[in-house]
Amino acid sequence: MSLRRIAVAALVASACVGGALACGPFFPWQLFDDRAETVSKPVGVGFAFEVARLVAPPRDAMRAVEPDPYDIPESEPVAAERREIAQGAWSPFLRGVRRSPDELTSRLEAARHAVDGKAALDAGAGLPQAVLDYIAGALEFHAERYDSAARYFDEIDMLPREQRRIRAVATAYMQGRIYQRTDKADDARTAFRRTRAEAAAGAPDPMGLGVASLGEEARLDLIEGRLVDSPWPLTLPDVDYDKATILVAHAVQLYAEQAARGSKIALSSLRDVAAALVDDGDFLAAAVANPLLRRLLVAYAIARDDDYGGDTLADNADTPGKVIDAVLAQPEPTGDDVDRLAALAYQTARYDMAEKLTDKTTRPLGLWVRAKLDLRRGDRAAAVRDWTAALTALEKAATPPLDPQAALRLRGETAVMHVSAGDYTESLRLLFPAARDYWGDVAYVAERVMTVEELKAFVDGLPPPSSAPVSNNEMQLTDDPAVSLRDLLARRLMREGRTEQALAYYPVTKKPVVWHDQQDTPIAEDARTYRDLLDAARPGGWPWQKASRAEALFKLAMLTRKRGMELMGTEGPPDETALGGDFSDGVGQRNPLGMAGPTRYADLPQPPAEKRDAAKALFGPDEEQRFAASAPKPDVRFHYRVIATDRALAAADLLPQRSQAYAATLCWATQFAFDSSDDKRASGIYRRYVSTGAYLPGITAFGRDCPDPDFDGARSFWQRQILAWPVRHKAMAAGAVAIVLMLAAGTVWFVRRRRAITPPGSPA
Repeated sequence: MSLRRIAVAALVASACVGGALACGPFFPWQLFDDRAETVSKPVGVGFAFEVARLVAPPRDAMRAVEPDPYDIPESEPVAAERREIAQGAWSPFLRGVRRSPDELTSRLEAARHAVDGKAALDAGAGLPQAVLDYIAGALEFHAERYDSAARYFDEIDMLPREQRRIRAVATAYMQGRIYQRTDKADDARTAFRRTRAEAAAGAPDPMGLGVASLGEEARLDLIEGRLVDSPWPLTLPDVDYDKATILVAHAVQLYAEQAARGSKIALSSLRDVAAALVDDGDFLAAAVANPLLRRLLVAYAIARDDDYGGDTLADNADTPGKVIDAVLAQPEPTGDDVDRLAALAYQTARYDMAEKLTDKTTRPLGLWVRAKLDLRRGDRAAAVRDWTAALTALEKAATPPLDPQAALRLRGETAVMHVSAGDYTESLRLLFPAARDYWGDVAYVAERVMTVEELKAFVDGLPPPSSAPVSNNEMQLTDDPAVSLRDLLARRLMREGRTEQALAYYPVTKKPVVWHDQQDTPIAEDARTYRDLLDAARPGGWPWQKASRAEALFKLAMLTRKRGMELMGTEGPPDETALGGDFSDGVGQRNPLGMAGPTRYADLPQPPAEKRDAAKALFGPDEEQRFAASAPKPDVRFHYRVIATDRALAAADLLPQRSQAYAATLCWATQFAFDSSDDKRASGIYRRYVSTGAYLPGITAFGRDCPDPDFDGARSFWQRQILAWPVRHKAMAAGAVAIVLMLAAGTVWFVRRRRAITPPGSPA
């Protein structure tokens, strides 16, 4: 079983998350599952993206160095020291003494495991002095002997510039931490700023302490602003909300700069700051008067939580309401705040305020919100215009005004609205760049809504298929959307009986083996074989050629059964080729109503009528008719297995009933019927075999254990029957021969007699 199948099986019971997410294993977001909810759902933005907008892009090279939260790495300082040894960074500081990396590592470990700073100096003798003093100071710091630790770090500062440079950043950072814990906040801020200055000047910073110092300084501001408690004893001056707001705003500025350099910890800190502000009503009222804090709070209230399916980031469901109430109590906002605030107003059902804020907007987010308001008023034409305008404004923007996930969602919703307007080709054009994320929606529009000619014209306009090797990413439904869409078209053309046209669109690379004994050949090769067998099985020819036609039909039936999914299977329901047929739902739609239609799983209750009506209101003008016309024939799961059964039976119809090929073909037809879960049909075929077929020796279960048909024997069946008849019926054969001889003799006598009595020249 492939990794993809294992992942599917492991997650099949997972719960549905969000209104537009298919329930199950790594299924993609599907906008058409519940299109009414999709287009009415509040706009969600990326918190990291919104935070990055709070500050100017960094101009220095400092970047965060943070361990993966899911790993248990060794201590980052130790890891950094090991890297320095491996890279030879310590060689200039060894005073001409050659020491191997192993020796340096041994002394480093001895120093790191010392009980105190003095023991570390003795154990690590021979290491660079700045490194050794730093280790000694760190040991004293973690033992909370801050005065002693400070002396070691001061020793580093007194070294010549070139010697102390290797630990200049780390020393300033640790001095700041000591000042934090010894009630010297101003000195701590100075030390943290010196940390950044050293890093910006190019001093080695393998642990990313220049970026970390931003967070440490921000924490001092939050403590002095009384927004968080101090983890160590401090003497704090009295503070009012106005001063506290200034302190918190400065902390947010620092955290935002830290986040802009790639710190996930900073993002978490900003989230905590916003949550703390919301929880304190008085602080919240003061905070929203500060433009920076207001932008943070609005971003927090409208941001989605990408770690948990895209729902609201805020921990408390009351947060959006609290934030907008506080904001609306302030003077009217301007600038970029307007669009974000409009999204928050829509989210909290302040629709009149949202209308006011988006009335004159030309920005993507504002237009997006206005489109949702248009639809809420029932003006679908205006909604389509505003959705399209929002996407156009997004694509024309010099710098991205929305995060990638929000931009993707805007594109998808616009595609949904174009389906509702009957612009099916435009909908596919919009969805196609997002096909890796919305493959289920691409499949629905391409396979069930567009006509074959519309789809063919679209595919023919795509760039030629890539010759690059197929990706091994097991968690993607499509490696190359263009190739996958061509493949979908090929299978749809094959279902329509347009075999010759279909051949040009099958992928030429090998596909995963589905049938256990199948040859791992490119599907394009099997498609050509399928075409040739169709030609060989066509009606016509001489009666004695029926057995050859039957053989072609049987081979066609076998190929249909073994490779039917790849040759003609539907991408979505009922066959679910996208999922290898492992599941009956998950990609595409069984019904245009999506999740609002007939239940996809038996244990789900039927949705209320109003939900069905809401979904139908967004149907294209002829979408239901197109959906019905594009259904496979028959419209059942693994429909090609039924076709394989039909072809096996058609082959049997052309064979002598008492031949081995006839009975064996019926056996295979029974197996295909069982594979189609049609036990009733399988029983009928078995009864036909019992009534008309010859006994098949050596099989244990008819329809389960089937021999290969003997078509050569079927071709000579009647000749052999004629030759074998005299042997089986000797007496009758002798009598027949005697009668034939008597008739022949009588005929000869009669002719001669007539010639004897007829005069010459007389008419005969």
